[in-house]
Amino acid sequence: MEYLSVDRIENSIAICEKEDMSTVELALSLLPNGVREGSVLAFENGVYTIDKSEEEKRKERISKLQNLIFDDE
Repeated sequence: MEYLSVDRIENSIAICEKEDMSTVELALSLLPNGVREGSVLAFENGVYTIDKSEEEKRKERISKLQNLIFDDE
């Protein structure tokens, strides 16, 4: 399974970041309803789905990193 993070949406295109930090542009028509900036997409068997569980894991990891950075000051 491949994960992509939606960086931004411009017109009818979602600019997504892959795990290797490269970007890919995808037509919104290929993506599930409800996709938005910050969504984490799972790509498996030719289908994109929004992965709320992976999105929450990433938010938690970022929050912990922010706390480490800003609590040290």
